[in-house]
Amino acid sequence: MRFVPASTWAPRYVGSVVAYCWRCWRHRMMIWLATAVAVGAVLSLAVAAELFLVLASRSLAYQARTASEFQVFLSDGAQASQVSQLESQITDLPGVKSVSYRSKQQALAIARQDPTLARMAQYTQNNPFPASLVVQLADPAAASRVTAVAVKDPATDPQIPTSYTPGQGDKLSGFLSLARGLVVGIAVAALGVASLVAVVLLRSEIRARRPELRILVLVGTPRLVIRLPVLAEACSLAVAGSLLATLTLSAMGTRVVPVINSYLPFLQLGNPTNSMALLSVLTLASSVLTLGFCSLMVRLPR
Repeated sequence: MRFVPASTWAPRYVGSVVAYCWRCWRHRMMIWLATAVAVGAVLSLAVAAELFLVLASRSLAYQARTASEFQVFLSDGAQASQVSQLESQITDLPGVKSVSYRSKQQALAIARQDPTLARMAQYTQNNPFPASLVVQLADPAAASRVTAVAVKDPATDPQIPTSYTPGQGDKLSGFLSLARGLVVGIAVAALGVASLVAVVLLRSEIRARRPELRILVLVGTPRLVIRLPVLAEACSLAVAGSLLATLTLSAMGTRVVPVINSYLPFLQLGNPTNSMALLSVLTLASSVLTLGFCSLMVRLPR
């Protein structure tokens, strides 16, 4: 028996399989195109929502990191021993990373670097900024425990004891967790809907080709070869839908996000480039894996 190198038969075999897949598709091209548009529309809506949620959660994460620096403002008449005792009490609280003292002069120097506070420092004769204990929190929600200790201490400023209220910290932490959960939930829901749409198309194709598939089974054609057109069609739907979603994502990132940043200065979403690239790759990979798996679950005639 003569040995035939793989470089000779492999291209022919691949060409035959591709021709077989094309013959199975060509009469259903319009149906495939409509399904690809439907899958792309679902993925486009999902990635657009995910883009804003990712950018918003990133902005909130920055605010959470800023809010993790919680200040306990000290009264001007606070004694060093009182400040030291309060610092020790706060350090022992759960959720507190570290506590450091910031003098009035240090607070004034920091305020001069802030555009808003610098004007206040410029037009005020005396130093209006109090000394404080700067508390680094593991989570903004831990501010409630620090506040409970601070408001009872005589060294604390009675009018404005802290830099923000515990309720604001709890809301920020809760909304950040909600935004992250929504990103995952939307992605799962979009893949579920796209899978249902693709499965309907694949099942209709198998029903239309049932007599042909039964003949192929009877003559001993490997089931992997029979399933290849179904698998290739599912993957092509995933690629086409992901391409449409990527185009939508690019339009949202280059046109919509800059408009939001310019008209809503209090809601700065930042540069979406990295988030767009990550969402595009994740959308393509997850859709190919999900729709490919669904095609393997579709039953072939025996």
